[in-house]
Amino acid sequence: MTKFKDIDIECPNCNQSKRVSLKFSSINKFNIYFCKLCQNGFTHPVPNNLTKYYHSNYWISPGILGKFKSITFNMFHQRRRHWLKKYLKKGRILEIGAGEGDFIDLIGNRYEAIGIEFPSAKIKNKNILKTDYLNWQPNNKFDAVIFWESLEHVAKPLEFLKKSYKLLKNNGVILIEVPRFDSFESKLFKKHWFHLDPPRHLSHLTNKGQDILLNRSGYRLIEKKSVLAYEYVIWGFLESMMSIFAIKSTDHFKKNKLPFFFILFIPLIAISTVAETILFLVNQSPITFIAAKKQNVKTT
Repeated sequence: MTKFKDIDIECPNCNQSKRVSLKFSSINKFNIYFCKLCQNGFTHPVPNNLTKYYHSNYWISPGILGKFKSITFNMFHQRRRHWLKKYLKKGRILEIGAGEGDFIDLIGNRYEAIGIEFPSAKIKNKNILKTDYLNWQPNNKFDAVIFWESLEHVAKPLEFLKKSYKLLKNNGVILIEVPRFDSFESKLFKKHWFHLDPPRHLSHLTNKGQDILLNRSGYRLIEKKSVLAYEYVIWGFLESMMSIFAIKSTDHFKKNKLPFFFILFIPLIAISTVAETILFLVNQSPITFIAAKKQNVKTT
């Protein structure tokens, strides 16, 4: 069990330090702290310039790797479209952290969809709005706000949830896919867990902590479940194992080394696929899907 040490660092969600403790230290020169009030973790310090931590391959990968990523992500966007259709047949959609807009393009024929990215995002799709979300003031409200693997990239998730609440119509829904900080995989790999990823991942949400933030923001939880997100969890499991042995991240493998990489790690890919399937079946997947609804505000 991790020993906690009280320290004078404020939780970005609770804005106080009385119940904040050190969880992991010196991961990529950053620390992970845990707040016992909101039951969530956070990365500290937050760099003034996050752009330099997002290498060029993060947004658009060249060659074979880029094509593989595009095919894989388009395939698994289908499950997200299914979730969206379950809760909203048509309407205005806002996706936060839309990247190159693959999901926006997928649903564009059915929904009026807008994608937002951080101002520093190195994306080529000019249809994606690059802006400071917390200060953004759109003319119309939305039927759904979506965070697909993006909420963990913000330092103050509670503020993002509250902002989304304001932009939603009454009874609008928020859909979130996010790493689970208290998953079995996280406990197994500890500071080597791939999905910690500081400082790109600034928030580390637990199962209970997710509920606390949603409740503080005014939402009513309507669904939460483990996700068999092979496009994330297989690579995450592999990189977590490699981190233990200080093997260089696959983020930095060169294009001409990819065939060798795949041959070398095929057995490990098979093992991680089986492991992640088992974790999903026992509700311990490292990725969680959340659906919550904005409470109907009565006016007099």
